[in-house]
Amino acid sequence: MFFQQHKDHTTLLVVYVDDIIITGNNEGEIAQLKVQLGKEFEVKDIGLLRYFLGIEVARGAEGVVLSQRKYVLDLLTETGILGCRYVASPIDQKIKLTELAGEKVDRERYQRLVGRLIYLTHARPDISFAVSVVSRYMHDPRKDHMDAVYYSMRYLKGALGKGLIFRKHGHFNIEGYCDSDWASCVDDRKSISGYWMFVGGNLVSWKSKKQSVVAR
Repeated sequence: MFFQQHKDHTTLLVVYVDDIIITGNNEGEIAQLKVQLGKEFEVKDIGLLRYFLGIEVARGAEGVVLSQRKYVLDLLTETGILGCRYVASPIDQKIKLTELAGEKVDRERYQRLVGRLIYLTHARPDISFAVSVVSRYMHDPRKDHMDAVYYSMRYLKGALGKGLIFRKHGHFNIEGYCDSDWASCVDDRKSISGYWMFVGGNLVSWKSKKQSVVAR
């Protein structure tokens, strides 16, 4: 990401391989940057951002919405569970996963599915906790771990369009919330920490992760 500040004008340029996003608070600065890029490289302006790296962008009266609906549909279709019955939560709270939970399963398939779910957390904070749990068992996945992965995907079936919305709230206050699930890991009794960070009333950062030490 490249950042340019000129007086009270801010311009951002984000590059991923051969895809570029340009944004800012001054149309003249953005237009000038496009002209400069066109002189150095062969570029094509396709207008307002609508889709980028599996993330869909929609604009409306309420604000800007980021979602990964198509990505979820592709995942469910690929795994053959598009017609499954959906569940109301990303993880079954009644089940406490352990390292030796059932027979071994295909590790490559498990890692591939969990990897797809990890990418979904870019715009789906609602599955962050569930994904952090199943990510612990990438090295030696078992049947119960795989069942938990499919449980999360069944939740996604019923929540295809969920994502992030960014609105104007008239301020840029920074707010943070955190919590921990005390000694919840059955294997080592470590706690799980989680946090949400808001800027201007909009969620911009979040995480769910098992702590590295045992809390006393």
